[in-house]
Amino acid sequence: MRQGLILIVFVALLPVVIASSIQGFSALNSTREMATGRLGAHASAIAERQRDPFIIAQHLLLALATNTEVTKISGGCDAALRASLSNYPPVTNLARTSADGVVRCSALPHKGQINLTNQGWWQRGIRAEGMTITKAPIFAPIAQREVLFLILPLRTPDGRQDGTLTAAIDINYLRNALVKAVDGKKGSVAIITRDEIVVAQGKQKLTFVPNLDARRDIAQLTRGRDGTEWMYTFHKLYSSELFVVYAEPRAQVMAAAVSQVRASLFLPLVSILLASLAIWIGTNRLALIWLRDLQKVAGRFAKGDFTGDRARFENAPEEIAALSADLHSMADVIHRRNADLTLALEAKSLLTREVHHRVKNNLQIINSLLTLQSGRVQEGAAKEVLAQTRARISALALIHRLLYEQDNGYDRGEVAIDNLMVELCTQLRGANRTSSNVELSCNASDFPVPVDYAVPLTLFVVEAVTNAFRHAFPAGSKGAVTLKFHLDGDNAVLDISDNGQGYVVNDKSGQMGTELMRGFATQVDGKLDISSGVGAGTRVILTFGLPQMPRSSGSAAITA
Repeated sequence: MRQGLILIVFVALLPVVIASSIQGFSALNSTREMATGRLGAHASAIAERQRDPFIIAQHLLLALATNTEVTKISGGCDAALRASLSNYPPVTNLARTSADGVVRCSALPHKGQINLTNQGWWQRGIRAEGMTITKAPIFAPIAQREVLFLILPLRTPDGRQDGTLTAAIDINYLRNALVKAVDGKKGSVAIITRDEIVVAQGKQKLTFVPNLDARRDIAQLTRGRDGTEWMYTFHKLYSSELFVVYAEPRAQVMAAAVSQVRASLFLPLVSILLASLAIWIGTNRLALIWLRDLQKVAGRFAKGDFTGDRARFENAPEEIAALSADLHSMADVIHRRNADLTLALEAKSLLTREVHHRVKNNLQIINSLLTLQSGRVQEGAAKEVLAQTRARISALALIHRLLYEQDNGYDRGEVAIDNLMVELCTQLRGANRTSSNVELSCNASDFPVPVDYAVPLTLFVVEAVTNAFRHAFPAGSKGAVTLKFHLDGDNAVLDISDNGQGYVVNDKSGQMGTELMRGFATQVDGKLDISSGVGAGTRVILTFGLPQMPRSSGSAAITA
């Protein structure tokens, strides 16, 4: 009879063993997904920190492209480049070359004539439509070190090549930053070009060549030259040429999951043996009664009901009572931890909103100071520059105000694009109130964008709309400027048009605004299309992708 009862228990608990095995392998897959997320988060975080030198260098070049001392290569060109560099370690030098490839001025002093005409990277950069970056480290003859060159081609008003502006980004700085980024971790990290050239890497070198055409949302598995299996993810660093690759040994990543699978197989077998022993000593009936009750309590705990029933198990066998006490204690700990996590999340949200509030206030103070200064400036170019600066600062303050005041559920550093565009258009209407005969209308769909997208998009809108008010309509003439922002499949489309007098796209009148808008478009990895003609108005379309955007059919509109 005892053997029969043990066989019955074994057969009854066999599904538990199978279910635990399935659960163990499911946990293995879950751990692999978590590892993908963790590796991806490391790669993304490192890429964000490493991206600063490229973004700063890009802004420096765009600003210098509007400096006449630099563009005309006058006597103050070297001084202007040195002043812009401002001893920023990652950017080792700024240089201006003429159309024949000769370095005419530089932030760092140089001896003799340096001609880049025969350099393939320079030829590729001067022929490009916008800013480009070298595809491999290059030894800089002036800085005397390995660098990556950021190249901005310059054009004359009639569209002819007028040389380049270059910014040299120090490879050693990137290497040191990568070493610090993985300090204390067992992973390997590297910056790699699209052509699989290693630009910089941390202390632990990569022993494999990553596949940059693979999916970025899952960890890739490969084998190194020494036979070690690696799991890696990669993240875009700058444009589509540079990537950050982060990798860890597969054994290290999956160690916990393997242990969990072993435990899921071992523990049910132990349970069978203990149950058999309980039957053998005649406590089967008593134990099963209490275990059923305990199972019900555990089921309530699993559903989030932590009230429990401690009194029910006061007269239970000692082991069952101890198990019940441990289960109730665990439920109490989980309940308290959930409460603590809820409070911590609320505190974090309040702190984040307070930070955005303070940033908004500081930007408003700066805007007020510029307003006071503008009042002391006579009409002319300086007053117009101050007005443009105030418009941009007001737009940035608007982003932080929306982050502080928003109650639309976007609490992950995102801005509701419909609210942003409506209020931004209201600001722009007020900033251009002298053009009372020009109507500004805005229509934007309801979807969120991250803050690091919202900033360049806002500045892009300010530049495009302000240019339309300034150049599209002669003084006193009537007209309309229309802004549309909507989703098209997996892309977001920003469409700004006017029915003004139009211009030739390569004309000098649109050169600076075009370069600024191209710079902002690059920051969101977008495609910029500008079409215009004399008497036919102007249309600017920016198309870019936003990953994992919640979709909504709602939209907001304003007409001013």
